[in-house]
Amino acid sequence: MPTLTLLHTNDLHGQFDQMTRLGTLVQRQRALAAAEGRAVLLLDAGDSTDEAAWECRVTKGRANFAMLEAMGCDAAVLGNTETQWDAAALEKLAASVHFPVLAANLLAAHSNQPPAPGVRAYAMLTVAGVQVAVAGVTVDDPGLLRRAGYRSEAGAVALGGLVPHLRAEGAQVVIVLSHMGLELDKGAAAAAPGIDVIVGGHSHTALHRPHREGGTVIVQAGHGGNYLGRIDLAVNVAALPPVVAHAELIACDAAVPPDPTLSGVLELVRFEAEGVRKKGDG
Repeated sequence: MPTLTLLHTNDLHGQFDQMTRLGTLVQRQRALAAAEGRAVLLLDAGDSTDEAAWECRVTKGRANFAMLEAMGCDAAVLGNTETQWDAAALEKLAASVHFPVLAANLLAAHSNQPPAPGVRAYAMLTVAGVQVAVAGVTVDDPGLLRRAGYRSEAGAVALGGLVPHLRAEGAQVVIVLSHMGLELDKGAAAAAPGIDVIVGGHSHTALHRPHREGGTVIVQAGHGGNYLGRIDLAVNVAALPPVVAHAELIACDAAVPPDPTLSGVLELVRFEAEGVRKKGDG
């Protein structure tokens, strides 16, 4: 019976130095998982960027996505801070990384197409022989989205149609990355049966114990990189759904040293962001 560990972050809000410490925790958890025979996915539930951080502002989110990529992120959902920029910037953002950039309920202003090339509703991943579907839904903020040239539908509505499709495609585990907030996550779990785990964000909730809503487990790791979330799922494909074997929030404070590799990446990211700022072509 394979065990799948989800490491998760949300609402990092441009805390780049904190991301270097999170990198240390991620590496420690990956080493522990390897020793115990667990597979690992690293997931981000949105708002890794923040206009208050100059690196984010001048690169329109590419700086923080570069850090997520260096951390080994396997998928991320767009948060409201990522959807403040227009489709051209969003296309560059999605193209700047290799991991899937998700938002099933975010659409182009005048069509049912994705808001920009490279943004997807979901990704299907094979992990330790298990078919894992990772879908994304973001906050439904018509005012913000209209200004940026997008529209949205309620996340629960989008998931209600998407989850049966994912199961029909062969998903044995369904994970939703949500940037809607805890209360809307609870509603989505009730409206869209078949979701195993919602990795949440937006409400900045530190769930030291997962919340269970029907058959769905909801986790969230606060904000600002103060915690790295971890949840272990024991997956028996003959007896779904997966069982939560372990869950915790791992404190990321000054006692955690920066990861040297991430620190080097951050130095390069800031150098390149400064070049973008000088040219004014973000």
